[in-house]
Amino acid sequence: MKKILMAAVVLLTAVAATGCFGKSNENPLIKGVIGQWHLKSNPLITEDTEGRIDVYVEFKSDNTFDLYQKDFASPTRYNHFSGTYLITDKIITGKYSDGKSWGAANGYEALINMAGQLSLTNVDLRDDVSIYEKKTIPADVTAATRCEEVDNSQVHRFL
Repeated sequence: MKKILMAAVVLLTAVAATGCFGKSNENPLIKGVIGQWHLKSNPLITEDTEGRIDVYVEFKSDNTFDLYQKDFASPTRYNHFSGTYLITDKIITGKYSDGKSWGAANGYEALINMAGQLSLTNVDLRDDVSIYEKKTIPADVTAATRCEEVDNSQVHRFL
C-alpha cells in the first residue's frame, strides 16, 4: 500500500510540475496581442495623408482577425478584411480570407512596449513600422463593407 501511495505522490508531483512548466513557457505576446487596436503611426501616414488613412484591427483568441481601414482608395468609408494569424516567438504572420498573405512576406516582429502600444515591424523592410494603441473599435467602423465582397484591387492592405 505504501508503494502505491508513494507512486501516486510521485506521479501527482510530476503532473503538477509539468503543468507549471507548461504555463511558464507560454508566449506572453500571444495574450498581449489579443484585443482591439487602432493604428497610431505608419510610414504611409504623413501630413498629406493624415485623415485619409484610418485603421483598426482586432486579434481574437481563436487566431482570427478583423481589419477595418479607410485609405487612399476609399478615404470616406471603411473596408473590412478578415482572416487568420499565427504568432511564433515574436513573429506574427497572417492570411486574409481571400487567400492573400499579409504584405510582410516573412511576417512582422511584434512588440508590446511599456506604454501598452503594439509595434509591428516588417521583418524584411525594417523601416516599415506600424504602431497601434489599444482602442475599442467604434460601431460605425465595424459596420464596414466586407472588402472580400467588393473590388479591392486598388486597396492597400495595412497588414
